[in-house]
Amino acid sequence: MKSPLRATSSVTAALSILVVVVAYFLVRGVFGGGGESEAAGAEAEDLFTVVAAPVAPQEWRDVVVLRGRTEAARKVTVKAETAGAVAATPTEAGALVSQGEVLCKLNVDARRARLAEARAARKRARLDFDAAAKLAEEGFRSETSLAAFRAALDLSIAAVEQAELDLQRVNITAPFDGVFDDRIAEVGDYLRVGEPCGVVIQRSPFLIVGAVSERDVAKLTVGDRGVARLATGETIEGKVRYVATAADPATRTFDVELEVPNEDGRLRDGVTAEFEVYATAGDAHLLPRSALTLNDEGEIGVRTVGSAGLVDFAPVRLLGESREGVWVAGIDGAPQVILRGQDFVRAGQKVKVAPPQLGAEETKDVAG
Repeated sequence: MKSPLRATSSVTAALSILVVVVAYFLVRGVFGGGGESEAAGAEAEDLFTVVAAPVAPQEWRDVVVLRGRTEAARKVTVKAETAGAVAATPTEAGALVSQGEVLCKLNVDARRARLAEARAARKRARLDFDAAAKLAEEGFRSETSLAAFRAALDLSIAAVEQAELDLQRVNITAPFDGVFDDRIAEVGDYLRVGEPCGVVIQRSPFLIVGAVSERDVAKLTVGDRGVARLATGETIEGKVRYVATAADPATRTFDVELEVPNEDGRLRDGVTAEFEVYATAGDAHLLPRSALTLNDEGEIGVRTVGSAGLVDFAPVRLLGESREGVWVAGIDGAPQVILRGQDFVRAGQKVKVAPPQLGAEETKDVAG
């Protein structure tokens, strides 16, 4: 039989243990959740902060830059079509001319007399043919004889037309509206057939001609818009009217012509020019140059942040540059692109995101 003293000690010990256990669970129940929250908060505070912003695609056109010169779309050396001495030069060099306006006039000489002689011969040939035709109807002329008279009449008609044309050709005229740029012949000069009177340049449109490399020729098509800047200070806009299909064998480049208006006549032939052609259109992303980085394989690209705060790497292809940044292809949609801190994180890492508009104090934990 146990003594009352020993029983009392056992009960006291059991009660003490029970009190300790209950107190433990009470304390854990009261303070345990707060500890986990504090731990989670501490973990969030430990995440690396990057500056990122969504970048949406925009319409982009490739720009091909060429060097060249201005050139008249039509530039013709007007030449004599009949021989003779220059009798008059009624148009001054540099004057605006209309189609058909006389530039140089040759001496008529004996051309009028030859025309009168040809007309008289035609009249006689017609009378002979009419008489032969009447005799043939009555049976006094053969068909062969009548055919000979017909041939003589045709020859006389042709001689008249030739004499009239020769008389007209003493006037050397402008072939189209333009500028009489250079008068080569002077009064008293003798011009043979094919010798020049002067040069006529069409005033508008004008051309900017240049050459494009093999690498860029596929980007250009007829109708593409272009802007030319001339050495004389003018800036003018036009459209591509011609892209060569065969390369120059010496330079391996392809000729390109940009057609531009020149209604006011201020453009001159042969002026050095630089022009940009806005080529293939498509969607691309415009990024700050500082947003570009390299992955472990040496690929150029950008780092992005997904909805879960995880970093990813997107390789890109450089398309061109502008004052605002670089144009790239290879990004889908409008992801959040890391603009600062991208060189200090890796793919799969969880980060905090700060928007670009935050001040320096609020983003001081970003790298640098």
